[in-house]
Amino acid sequence: MTRGERGAVTVHAATIATLLVIAALVVVQVAGLVRMRHRVAAAADLAALAASQASVAGEDGCSAARAIARRNDAELVSCRMDYDVATVTARAERPPWWGVAWSTEQKARAAPDFYLDPAPATGAR
Repeated sequence: MTRGERGAVTVHAATIATLLVIAALVVVQVAGLVRMRHRVAAAADLAALAASQASVAGEDGCSAARAIARRNDAELVSCRMDYDVATVTARAERPPWWGVAWSTEQKARAAPDFYLDPAPATGAR
């Protein structure tokens, strides 16, 4: 080994280690964003179901939706009640990471089961 090549492997190993750490951080960030999106979708679904159920019971549906969204670490952005059908939008934000604040919104709709038409009998003889 010549004098000019000493330490070259160390430099390459440090570069590869740095790239692996950066790749791991990106994967963790993307996984966190996917998890946040799923959490907000679940919060929106649950809020819509709670709003519809509260409306059937004669209570304020949007108030129930707001409470459920808050309990699921989301914010209720919009809520609309059409009779007992609830349409809600929930949002969640992550604290800034790498200088960017991430947020996602999900919309959900729910209605009581008695709003559905009964399925026609198939295969009846």
